[in-house]
Amino acid sequence: MSKQTHKIQFKINSYWQASTGRGGGTLVDSLVHKDVNGLPFLPGRTIKGLMRDAVYKVEQWGHLPKTATYYLFGSNATEEGVTRLETEPGALAFSDAVLPKEIITWLSHPDNAEIRQGLYQHISSTAINPETGCAVDKSLRAIEVTIPLTLTATITVLNNETLKELNWGTGKTWKDGLKSCLKLIRAVGALRNRGLGRVIVTIE
Repeated sequence: MSKQTHKIQFKINSYWQASTGRGGGTLVDSLVHKDVNGLPFLPGRTIKGLMRDAVYKVEQWGHLPKTATYYLFGSNATEEGVTRLETEPGALAFSDAVLPKEIITWLSHPDNAEIRQGLYQHISSTAINPETGCAVDKSLRAIEVTIPLTLTATITVLNNETLKELNWGTGKTWKDGLKSCLKLIRAVGALRNRGLGRVIVTIE
């Protein structure tokens, strides 16, 4: 029997950076995630982390069942005090968020290499000494960012019976519970506190 799936859309309205944690030589201190064709994507583990954090906050505020975070996303080693190998899986799995299939096909063509490069920009920043108003020595930092895009990921229900154990409210489902948390996700990627990655998230 095929598993139930739903689409989750990320309309990113500003430059954003899903960082690889790697640098790009002498020109760029931080590179973004790209697939084998050089196209941007938002990793599924990042999406799961954003969703988990939003659901956990709403649960703590008393607007979702007390065990919602655990049932949806599984146990968390940091929160539960167990090792990574001892964690329990959740009922939901998240794919990477990617561009529409037809756009991926078109951009992946060898003739469109220059257009692919146009998906990325380099931005620089530096720390300023508040007393002198001058740049702090050796603080100049350049990062690679991706232009505003709309990406879509897939949520797969791994265990529907687990989801039915929770009381979401009269006439409501786990998807309604997730939707109520989406406004808490206002940005994605690195440097969200610097204005990068402003986003609107919706679930179909």
